[in-house]
Amino acid sequence: MRPLSDEEARARFEELYTAHYRKIVAYARRRCYSSDHADDVVSATFLVAWRRLEDLLGADEPLAWLYAVAYRTVLSQRRQVDKTARLAEKATAQFTNVVETVEATIEARERLAAATAATRDLSPADQEILRLAGWEECTHAEIAVALGISRVLVRTRLLRARRRLRAAYEHRLSESAGVRDE
Repeated sequence: MRPLSDEEARARFEELYTAHYRKIVAYARRRCYSSDHADDVVSATFLVAWRRLEDLLGADEPLAWLYAVAYRTVLSQRRQVDKTARLAEKATAQFTNVVETVEATIEARERLAAATAATRDLSPADQEILRLAGWEECTHAEIAVALGISRVLVRTRLLRARRRLRAAYEHRLSESAGVRDE
């Protein structure tokens, strides 16, 4: 087959386009997620037909050739739509994780700030006995020696200091929650 001139190629393409356009549109609309996707499939199909016009003109069944191109285009489009949906789900999940992490960090900072402020609200004696028990991990016997008091008094003071710390902490936490809600 001799090469076609530009005018001949354009005329032959227009004949095929006119003869098969509606069938390709109907084919695409029955298989696509939306009419926009169907229009994209039709455009892509006829773009391939123009680029490979000699193959199309040499085909025994030009309509079947166009259907084959449209079929591959629909499959490619579905893969792309599915991939985009998966990426959107993944991005949403990652965003949700980031938000949860930020919220947890904010909450942890608020709790730390409340605990620090609550500790400062206590008397120096309460602060010292709590630090010896908590930070230094001293036993009651060791605290008794360090503070020069009896073990029984350590238990009593530690119990009371913890109660006062808990009350001060809850008060500070409720204050920070009230500020956040405003």
